[in-house]
Amino acid sequence: MNRIQHLSRNATLNSVALIDSISENLFGFAMDGYRAKRYSFNDYMHGGEIEKSGYSWMQGRQSPRFGEWTKMMVKGRGLFTVKNNKNGEVYHTRLGDFHMDARGNLVTNEGFAVQGVPLSGSATRLRGPHPADTEYRSFNPNFADPFNNPYSNNSQELNPAGAALGPVQSINLAVDRNNGRYLGRYTELRVGPDGIIYGRDGNNMVSLYKVSVVVFNNNDGLQDVKDGIYFKATDKSGLPANDLESTVIGEALEKGNVYTKIEAHNLTDAQRYYQAATQVHKLADKISGTAIEMIQ
Repeated sequence: MNRIQHLSRNATLNSVALIDSISENLFGFAMDGYRAKRYSFNDYMHGGEIEKSGYSWMQGRQSPRFGEWTKMMVKGRGLFTVKNNKNGEVYHTRLGDFHMDARGNLVTNEGFAVQGVPLSGSATRLRGPHPADTEYRSFNPNFADPFNNPYSNNSQELNPAGAALGPVQSINLAVDRNNGRYLGRYTELRVGPDGIIYGRDGNNMVSLYKVSVVVFNNNDGLQDVKDGIYFKATDKSGLPANDLESTVIGEALEKGNVYTKIEAHNLTDAQRYYQAATQVHKLADKISGTAIEMIQ
């Protein structure tokens, strides 16, 4: 009888833990960049046991953020690199919800500095939709936009970005208070699909930084440091390597990769496990009470 009570109690506690894990995923559905937790529930003969199985690294849905050049999304396996300047630790994330701080640094909402490589200024002269057109001296709605061009047959390729000027470091694009321009020169900033940040100087697009996007041999070896969004490398994950395949989508964010229909189904099963375990526990108590009465 004690064994039945022990098993039912263990099953109840593990069912509650399973419900908590599923609830965290459902809550994370609304969090941009969230990675869904993976778990398993087995060993029913001993009351059940929940086992954590890392995180899901499937691609989440795209959420447009038009007009906000600091918002970015990785399409592929890559992760952005950010640095916590308070303790010097480097983290990796799928969340590209960045903004400029008061000093002109590109940072996360937590204040982590976005990392990138400074580039020499390779310029591309923007032209009109057709080669015969004259150069536009101001932004014209029909110019050959190399980024989000609505005219697919008028796209203009940018010249190769400039060479690296230094190692990976915090990205600073401070606005000059005297003229209101980024770095005192650029009136607008855009992010290309290769992760290059370009500045507009007149009719030229100039390469400034390449945002650091990396991949790991084993994502499941990464250690969660904050809310299933920020991770850091471990011996199991291996060292980060430059991602040469993923695409950076500007003016967009990646939603959490939680599939609510699946999680809702799992939550229903977990609630059934809990109900069954509590009923067994009640039955064990009733049998114990009956046995005590018979002895008396």
